[in-house]
Amino acid sequence: MNTPSKVPMPDEEGQQWDRVAAGWKKWWPTIENAARCVSKRMLELAEVEPGQRVLDIATGIGEPALLAASRVGPSGRVVATDISSRMLDIARERAAMSGVSNVEFRQADAGQLDFPDGSFDAVLCRWGVTSLPNPPDALAAIRRMLAPDGAFATAVWGAAADSRPLAGLATAVAREVFDLPAPRPQVPSLPGSAEDALEKMMIHAGFADVRTERIRLTLEWASTDECTQYVLDVSPELAALFLDRPSGQQVEYRQRLAERLRPYVIADGGVRIPNMTICAAGRR
Repeated sequence: MNTPSKVPMPDEEGQQWDRVAAGWKKWWPTIENAARCVSKRMLELAEVEPGQRVLDIATGIGEPALLAASRVGPSGRVVATDISSRMLDIARERAAMSGVSNVEFRQADAGQLDFPDGSFDAVLCRWGVTSLPNPPDALAAIRRMLAPDGAFATAVWGAAADSRPLAGLATAVAREVFDLPAPRPQVPSLPGSAEDALEKMMIHAGFADVRTERIRLTLEWASTDECTQYVLDVSPELAALFLDRPSGQQVEYRQRLAERLRPYVIADGGVRIPNMTICAAGRR
């Protein structure tokens, strides 16, 4: 979910994600039950194999880093970075609980990584690249960090309404209830679809054999109340908005969002929302 605001500084952004780290831990089964198919496809596109060195950028609380760690095995190594120290603390807990010892977690701004040239056989970034202030520069840096013939695989959200319906609804209701200004029109950095834009950015950064594909993933909750609580727990923007809002407005927000979720309610009262993400891969 993106609200109209200035681009946060790295320290500020890290604090925003720190505030929702507990929410991500709470809802991780819900998130990963839907998103695991995306992580698996990214590893396939990057052709991650035993013994390789892998970098996972913006890992959050540990994915797809932990999946990559199982793929590269004890002879391989995974480095996972994120801007949030609390997210990384949870990632380390998950790794320890799973008995994974071949992954290292480092706090770092995704837009300022400084690993030496050729450090990794594969680089992964699930839903992080396009949120950076300067994606083209980030892609160029990622390519530099890859070994010759190394592969980069990413997943990004498109701009279409079917990309992330819940994020769109949550943002629209927040504007209504909290009387936020309408978002300023954004001129796309490249013409055409999100797939075309991403492919062109990667080619411009020097990647070869670039390819993109769409993957459908479905998030599920037991009720509209549970879905609404999920949004409030995992969204840094909403968490910040709710910090100083009157309780009446908070109740109104919950009620309005629950109402907007009705089209996604299934027979047993649960909520099922399909999403569409774009995966892309290329080689150095």
